[in-house]
Amino acid sequence: MRLSSRVISLKIDVDTYQGMEKGVPVLLEILKKYGIKATFFLSFGPDNSGKAVWNIFRRRGFLSKMLRTGAPRMYGIKTMLYGTLLPAPLIAAAMHQVVDSVRKGGHEIGVHAWDHRLWQDNLGKLSAGRIKEEFEKSFDAFRSILGAEPKATAAPAWFCNLTSLKIQDSLNLEYSSDTRGRLPFYPRINGDEFKTLQIPTNQPCIEELIGLDLIDSNNLVDYQIEYLREEAPNIITIHAEVEGNIYKDEFDQFLRKTISMGYEYAPLNVIAKSFHDAPIKDVKYEFIAGRSGLVASSI
Repeated sequence: MRLSSRVISLKIDVDTYQGMEKGVPVLLEILKKYGIKATFFLSFGPDNSGKAVWNIFRRRGFLSKMLRTGAPRMYGIKTMLYGTLLPAPLIAAAMHQVVDSVRKGGHEIGVHAWDHRLWQDNLGKLSAGRIKEEFEKSFDAFRSILGAEPKATAAPAWFCNLTSLKIQDSLNLEYSSDTRGRLPFYPRINGDEFKTLQIPTNQPCIEELIGLDLIDSNNLVDYQIEYLREEAPNIITIHAEVEGNIYKDEFDQFLRKTISMGYEYAPLNVIAKSFHDAPIKDVKYEFIAGRSGLVASSI
């Protein structure tokens, strides 16, 4: 596929049991309605979402973000208790039928995580052996369900480091999507250069916009469209727990409006094929408006 000057790629992250069980089927129906193919990054292991509560004390802006976005209504009470007062259920590893429905819909599937919460909150504290184990567990689950090798990964919360990138380089991936930034690039950290192409998210997520600058559900889609660039590609991260839940109507509206404006949609593996000659860029860590915690970003 030749990329037009107006292309959008949907990177759909599935972080929780609820997102997999309820959000993914909703998103599949909406995408089918418009004939759009997307890229789904699945969390395969335990849903330890309840452990996020500790971020109230250790992560700047976490509580305000939860209140601003209406997290209890978005994620549900059970999700907010998994891994603490409730046992942590397996996500994609326990829902083969839902994974298969994504495959049958013609969508690309990649690996998001084994334990999403562990990676998001503790990557910097994990040993190389533990990070490798996280990859191995999720890759084994992917192979078991889909009978194929994963060709793409996307780090939880856009957070990667020197060790995780070194391990990714050994996995024979077509690309990864671990970062924020602008256009695809090959990452460099502390002078070490890596061979796995990075396709960064370059558009804001709904949970980063809602409640900021007087943005609400009434004008959200207009703001999302305003951020789109007249250059390929626009990479948007969608969350099954968000657009597959209380913001499903806004997601439908966004797709309908952008298609009417002449935008085309392509999965991330199509984007990757057009950027083999991407430049090398340094990775830095920064705060992004509407998010708590640092994210990895291209300079």
